[in-house]
Amino acid sequence: MTGSGGKPNVQIAYEIGMFFLAAFSVSTLWVNTGVDDYIVWGTWAAFFVDFLVRIIKSEDRVEFLKANPLIVVAAIPLDAIFQLARFARILHLLRLKTITKYYTMPLIKFLKKQKLYVVLGGATLFILLLVIPLYVAESELSSFFETIYVSFFSVVVFYAAGFEPETLIGIIITVIYSILGVMLHGLIISTVFDRVFNSDWFQTYWQKAKKKKEDIAS
Repeated sequence: MTGSGGKPNVQIAYEIGMFFLAAFSVSTLWVNTGVDDYIVWGTWAAFFVDFLVRIIKSEDRVEFLKANPLIVVAAIPLDAIFQLARFARILHLLRLKTITKYYTMPLIKFLKKQKLYVVLGGATLFILLLVIPLYVAESELSSFFETIYVSFFSVVVFYAAGFEPETLIGIIITVIYSILGVMLHGLIISTVFDRVFNSDWFQTYWQKAKKKKEDIAS
């Protein structure tokens, strides 16, 4: 059986399940449940298996690896190898962000089909709406403007190191901000890349470079 988008229902269920598992992994940045390691490494294990399957199925494995350098980095648990705590944490954040982007890609592709200004406007409104419950829930936030700053900072940098949510509502909203930020990053970068690649000047340069390469090869 297939879903409305032509994907098998099993694949849709897998993507939804991994999306929520990635969200739980991100939440471990702010909450200690006692099973954080199982959540994080379970998410990584599923991601790693997925990564291996895609390599095996790829017609050109070298090109696949070259085209997905961050996925390769995320597939290798470098943070478990390095002993420097600060460096290991940076690698851990990079791995979490890459895995989150990987499993939100279906949503990013959907948003990419919409007008960019509509998506950014809707995202901004959504962020501002969540500012209200975040301000009410978190006593650490002393003003409404500080809450707005923290909210947009969380979206922009994935992990707002200057703010640690203390309530369940605060954690949920912060996780939503982080995942939304990952999706917006992917959307903006992809859109900019497409516009540059499809521009007249780049296509002219690309065709000249391609023809020169063919001339050298011949």
